[in-house]
Amino acid sequence: MIIYQLLKINHRVKNHRIKFFGLWLLNLLNKRTLSVYFDPVLACNLRCKMCYFTDKEYTLHLKGIIPRENLGFYANALFKNALKLQIGCGAEPTLYKDITKIIQLGKHYGIPYISLTTNGNLLTQESIRDYSNAGLNEFTISLHGVIKESYEFFMGKGNYGKFFSNLLLISDEKKKNPKLKLRINYTFNKDNFLELENFFDVFKDISIDILQLRPIQKIGNTEYQNTNLDSLKDVYLSLLEKIKVIAKEKNIILLSSGSLYPRSSSNQNYLTPYTYCYVSPNYCWREDFNYTKETFSQWSERTHWKSKIFSAILKNKKDLEKDTGTEKLNYSVDIN
Repeated sequence: MIIYQLLKINHRVKNHRIKFFGLWLLNLLNKRTLSVYFDPVLACNLRCKMCYFTDKEYTLHLKGIIPRENLGFYANALFKNALKLQIGCGAEPTLYKDITKIIQLGKHYGIPYISLTTNGNLLTQESIRDYSNAGLNEFTISLHGVIKESYEFFMGKGNYGKFFSNLLLISDEKKKNPKLKLRINYTFNKDNFLELENFFDVFKDISIDILQLRPIQKIGNTEYQNTNLDSLKDVYLSLLEKIKVIAKEKNIILLSSGSLYPRSSSNQNYLTPYTYCYVSPNYCWREDFNYTKETFSQWSERTHWKSKIFSAILKNKKDLEKDTGTEKLNYSVDIN
């Protein structure tokens, strides 16, 4: 799983100048540097209480679907330079009928790692098999509660039985396709964090490869607004250590943070403005980028992109933090 190895290297390398020199060199050689986050449809079948889909004002702008005939344009423009393709970022991708086509295009252009981020409720045995056969590397499943009561409370309209059944189906598919991985993203707050103590007992029959623990963050006027995690300070690190031990025993990669709150001085995120490529029905990479008429390489030459990356080598950390924008957590990557 090269993506997680690279994440670990990025976490370990503290000198931002070394990071940017490496990124500049890769761009100079026209190697893959982009992480493409692809939202083919801006809609969701659930109304999770910590998600902006419960913010009525925000969802007024979350509309649109990418026509199937446009998929080839996006692939030709970006996929040759993509190190990773994540299908589903801010919406539910399984509402889109042509997920298999996106995966096939990703593999056609040689993308090393393709993941699908979903709440899992709309998956079927057929779609799981189709995505796997097309070349999907990872199912990333969102989870907001270990037990049925909290799951269905926080994941509005979510069905715990259907969710759990689909995890079992993915586990079965992994037996046929050893390259397929299952990742669980657990977003926690003060009301569902302690359930993690029983996580490995509840999901003992699920073949999990990666577990990410994500503290709640304010992302708009969502239905659940309590982002204060102070009540967890005395228990957070102790429970996290227990989870680390079990994850190591089970050979599960753990993504977690030693902090409950975002920190702006996160040198892991300095590269983000230069590698994070968002695609949706309303946006693609940059405002001045026309995916129907030019490729990333052509845009890079036109905008002197390599020179901009090289100039970042010389920037101080304060300037880089301005470029990074929103605060993000530092995640450590525990790989056995």
